Order: sequence, then structure tokens, then C-alpha cells
Amino acid sequence: MSTTDPFALLRATAAVQRLDDELTVSPGDPQRERAYRVHRAALADRAVPALAEVEDPATSEQDAEDTARRLLQHDRAHGTGRGPVPAADPRWDTDPRGYARQEHAAVVRDEHDQEHARD
Repeated sequence: MSTTDPFALLRATAAVQRLDDELTVSPGDPQRERAYRVHRAALADRAVPALAEVEDPATSEQDAEDTARRLLQHDRAHGTGRGPVPAADPRWDTDPRGYARQEHAAVVRDEHDQEHARD
């Protein structure tokens, strides 16, 4: 799947909106909050090329950087990272988007495994 596939970006946007709505209904749920942060950071990262066509690329780049950094800070504070390289690793200080990609990949794998475990 291309990172700029408009239908994939639309589905990801809808998923992030649903997570945001769930947090509004059930604030304080740490698992939902982390899921929102992971998916929001991944969406911001994947949307950069598409948004560059309609807005200043610096705007979408900054959004991707900021949302990834918030995920990194959250995981460092709560020890909730799931990828192979922990959030505490200093490499992520200069590559928060790389951290968000790692964590999104781990979440997608977990979701896939859970889905197939139910079959």
C-alpha cells in the first residue's frame, strides 16, 4: 500500500477520528490514549506527501514531528512502547518519526495477530 493512497489515508483518518471520539466518551483510558497517539502519529507521517500538494510542506512536516514526539514522550513517561527499540533509546531524540513508525508497525502486527487468533 502506498503511503499516499488517498483511500488508505481516508480510512486512517476515520480510524483516528473514532479513537478520538472514544477518548471523549471514556477519558482516562490509557490503552485508548496510546492507540490514539500511535495512529495519529502514523497518520500525520503518512499524510506528509499528500498534504504537500495542498499546503506548505513545512506545516505537515511539523505536525508529523510534533505528534511523533508526543507519542515518544508518552511512552517514555509510561513505559508503554511495544517496538524492538525502547522509547528510552537516545536515537529517538533525533528521529521521533522513526519511533512512531516502529510503534505503528508493532501495533499493526498485534492487531493482525489478534484478528487471526479469533478466526
